[in-house]
Amino acid sequence: MKSRFALFFLVLVFFTSCRHKNTVVESAYPDGSPRRICVYLGQGDNKELSKETFYYKNKILQEDGEYKHGERDGKWIYYYPSGKVWSEGYFRNGKSDGKRLTYFPNGKLRYEAHYKEGQWVGIWKFYDETGRLIKSVDYSKTPVTKVPDQPAAKGK
Repeated sequence: MKSRFALFFLVLVFFTSCRHKNTVVESAYPDGSPRRICVYLGQGDNKELSKETFYYKNKILQEDGEYKHGERDGKWIYYYPSGKVWSEGYFRNGKSDGKRLTYFPNGKLRYEAHYKEGQWVGIWKFYDETGRLIKSVDYSKTPVTKVPDQPAAKGK
């Protein structure tokens, strides 16, 4: 059993290390600090964007997330210029999909949202700056696709 596991592990390491990973500073501020950094898998014509990270001028992380087949896919996190988390949520095939949490600058939860293939679904909860629940809205029956306070896609 141990030898099968060891063989499986070696094969897994071999195949995952075969894909070339390349980190590129795609754009920079006048002082030379990075504005946009991309991680690509593969080389040449087989190169695929895997991860994208943006920074503010003050070198604080602005947003960070993953790509799959050229579309946002996986967890994306957006930050205020202070470095505190502004919003975090998931994408699948380039569309919001799953839970999204958005925060006030003081760190308190602003709203909790749910998406399915880019549409608002389920119960959304909205809070005031002290963390008190002020409203709940059920989007289960009426799909909605335009969301206020969403960060614009950078570099697109």
